[in-house]
Amino acid sequence: MQPQTRWSTFRTSFQFKLFFIFTLITFLISLLLAALYITREIETTRHEATEQLELRTANLAESIQLPLYAHNLNALRMLAEQAAKAPEIRTVEIFAPDGTELVKVQGAAEKASASSDSIIHTIEVRSSPLASSVEESLTGSINTATSLLGKVSIERSSDDLSRAIRRILLFSSIVAVIFWLTVTLLSYLILKKLIRSFNTLMHGIQVMQEGDFSARIPIESNDEPARAARAINRLAEMLQIRGEENSRLQAERLHLERQSLHSQKLESLGVMAGGIAHDFNNLLQSILGNMELATMKLDSNSPPRKYIDNAMNAARRAALLTNLMLTYVGKGLISRKELNLNELVRENANVVKTAAATTISTELHLFPALPFILADEAHIHQLVMNLITNAAEAITGPSGTVRITTGVQECDQALLNASLLEEKPEAGLYVFLEVSDDGCGMSEETLRRLFDPFFSTKFTGRGLGMSAVLGIMKTHGGALYVESNQGTGTIFRVLFPAADSAVPTPVQTAAVATPVREVTEVTSMSGLVLVVDDEKSVLRVSSKMVLLCGFSVITAADGLDAVAKFREHAHEITFVLMDLTMPHMDGIAAMNELHLIRPDTKVILASGFNEDELSDRITGCPPSGFIRKPYSMAALGTEIRRVLEET
Repeated sequence: MQPQTRWSTFRTSFQFKLFFIFTLITFLISLLLAALYITREIETTRHEATEQLELRTANLAESIQLPLYAHNLNALRMLAEQAAKAPEIRTVEIFAPDGTELVKVQGAAEKASASSDSIIHTIEVRSSPLASSVEESLTGSINTATSLLGKVSIERSSDDLSRAIRRILLFSSIVAVIFWLTVTLLSYLILKKLIRSFNTLMHGIQVMQEGDFSARIPIESNDEPARAARAINRLAEMLQIRGEENSRLQAERLHLERQSLHSQKLESLGVMAGGIAHDFNNLLQSILGNMELATMKLDSNSPPRKYIDNAMNAARRAALLTNLMLTYVGKGLISRKELNLNELVRENANVVKTAAATTISTELHLFPALPFILADEAHIHQLVMNLITNAAEAITGPSGTVRITTGVQECDQALLNASLLEEKPEAGLYVFLEVSDDGCGMSEETLRRLFDPFFSTKFTGRGLGMSAVLGIMKTHGGALYVESNQGTGTIFRVLFPAADSAVPTPVQTAAVATPVREVTEVTSMSGLVLVVDDEKSVLRVSSKMVLLCGFSVITAADGLDAVAKFREHAHEITFVLMDLTMPHMDGIAAMNELHLIRPDTKVILASGFNEDELSDRITGCPPSGFIRKPYSMAALGTEIRRVLEET
């Protein structure tokens, strides 16, 4: 048969018609699948970008509540710049309640692209139901009303979305063309079984058109429709795997972003807590010092004396509250010595037994030959009490049991790396304390915020107990673990290095001592003293205390002023009482300059933080003494005598 005749016969045959129809339908199916995939991917991409922007805006709004309330523009700008570091962010703006723009930060997307397409999300920042003053924190009275603090607006560039859409279009087009050509070639000789196979194929395609890529076309033979069905099944499987992989990767990325934002929030809260505690200690130094000086002028039976004593007691409680905040950031007062953890557990367990409900039982499982730990006794008392109290309060049913267990454990690095603390201790021998209860347990949301300062699930709680536990474990170089499920109870486990593997540190004098009316121990001493502090009220109080100790005083407002005045009186000055944190030149830098002028200069540094933080910062000669704010006349006199009597 001639080629023309063969072609004419084939062109008019049913086989050709079926081939033509099948080829056309295959092309349309390929186009439709590609269109469905492209549409879904575009919508998913835009939806995920919008959700990320909303999440980022909400997290930023939550993290700026306190700086916005305090109108701290530097902190607001720092947080806005952190949020603007993402490559897709154009601008981050923070507004006051009246709409006034407080901070505007341009992101990398604004600098790299001039495109006008963007996504903007704005959210109101409202105050949390926290205590508005120290008095409310102490009394437990918290106002639950919220107020508008301002607004946060983040603008996101859509350039990356456009690039992602172009990649989706290119990929889908290539896959669709390959699929269409493959099926067309495989469908050339469809004859007898074509109708049945074709119907099966069409049914499977219709299911996929509805968006169900998990469905598969059944294959009953090995003819052309069956091979086309296999190709479609492979394409659907590939699309399904790709969609599942994209969903998994997106979920992992969102989880990592949430963890990163949570870590940044905790770090910001820690910096803020340390700064507030430092400023509070300066204020408390001025308040307590002035009141102590006032009591020295009053007779013990004077009526105003009682009111001043009450005010001083309240100020000392405020000092303890600031020490809780410093403990959270790992800078609390430390006085380490060898301790028996079993004894501390017994003492605190007895206290809880008397205070807790009679339906709550306490079980002690104490290891008999427990090694000593090197720790601060007051801090460990506080930690044990917080853990036991928290366990007792978690039992809301008619009865329950708090189990307290101690023991010794050889810990490898893998176990210690699972600690909730950022700094992981080294492997070795550890003493552990485990406190468990069969109470209500905690949800995942509560576990994520468990150690946030001022977060509490109890109406009367201050939210500093678990924050203090975290800070104490940071300070003592231990490890911390928490296991909890709703309805099954909670297990807290803390690990302390055994005393043989711990490194002792110097013992400090308590920061707040009981005031005395007379300082007879040091009144016989004399000489010229340079007192340095950038806070005028603290400078006046400290100078008066030194004067009452029998010394003459010259003052300086900062480190530069102190160096200049020391040069004028270098051979007359007996010692220098100097603040650690000052503008222009801090206490350590000023102390180094004084030692260059006169190497035997005696310097007593004063700070709201503990003495441990000085070790990493001092590179030259160490100070002769250290006193922690707020300090009393007795503490100052004792430290002066110790420094002057040293050879």
